[in-house]
Amino acid sequence: MRFTEFKNTDKQVESALVNTLLNLKGDADEKNTSAEISFDAVKEIMKNTGYPAFSYDLFKQLHDNGKVLKNVVKDFNQEKIVVRTEKDAETDPAMDFDNQGSTDKVKQMAKSAMKRRQ
Repeated sequence: MRFTEFKNTDKQVESALVNTLLNLKGDADEKNTSAEISFDAVKEIMKNTGYPAFSYDLFKQLHDNGKVLKNVVKDFNQEKIVVRTEKDAETDPAMDFDNQGSTDKVKQMAKSAMKRRQ
């Protein structure tokens, strides 16, 4: 087996894992709850999907090296995986809004620039 074939296998494993976790996320979002799954359950799902060699070390490697999995997984350890859900987004702190009227300032600057051009 060539090295490039290993990379493709990693991508396939990552894709299957992300699809599994996104299904879990979808179910949690419908119920407006948080989502977590035991690592043993994930291993069993991956085994049934055709990846019997799936392990925590492989999961950690995929998580550390990939961007997609980082966007789906909120937290994990050897016992469970916590998936990001819409409920998590609701509990995140609200964004700070600029009360200084920065858009008004930009409009004012644009008007003065236009006056100088005339």
